[in-house]
Amino acid sequence: MMDRIEINLLPAEYRIHRRVLKLQREIVYPVLGVLLMLFGLWSYGISMDASIHHLRVEIAGIDNAIISNRHVLNEINALKKAKTVIQEKIRALQRINVNREKWVRLLEIFCERLPNFTWISSIQEASGLQETLKVEGMTYSFQEVANFMSKLSESGYITSVDLIDIMQTEETDKPYHFTISCTLNPDYHLSVAAQP
Repeated sequence: MMDRIEINLLPAEYRIHRRVLKLQREIVYPVLGVLLMLFGLWSYGISMDASIHHLRVEIAGIDNAIISNRHVLNEINALKKAKTVIQEKIRALQRINVNREKWVRLLEIFCERLPNFTWISSIQEASGLQETLKVEGMTYSFQEVANFMSKLSESGYITSVDLIDIMQTEETDKPYHFTISCTLNPDYHLSVAAQP
């Protein structure tokens, strides 16, 4: 079998040359790589946009759920406050239950030693290393305060009594308002009956 050989005998200016695009591998592979990378970046960008849109839709749904359930949060906060108040009341009741005998004995001591025409308006327990009481009251006689303090000092449960303040009020019958401080003896037996 023989190959056919074609010879073009036309002059060079009349010859028709076939233009064949010849691409070299050194150009084709990098161009294909760049095109593939651009396509990958484009598809990655589209997927990122879709995921961002999906996340924004989820955030909007969560915001709507938060707004619709805000009353539940308010109820929870109200219940927490109510729980705190109830726990404080429980602690106060427990302290009252523990200190009941002490306060009964103290009130017996104050009632036994309170002079005539003298009234106690408040008794407050002061915090500190020693148990102290701040007692406020009213009287019509200055000397009755001194008698009251000396009678309280005679009690085994009260170790010392100090006068903090005494002054005459501006009321019509001019009573004296006094404040005294009492230090309690924690070692004193509360079970001792009050002496008449």
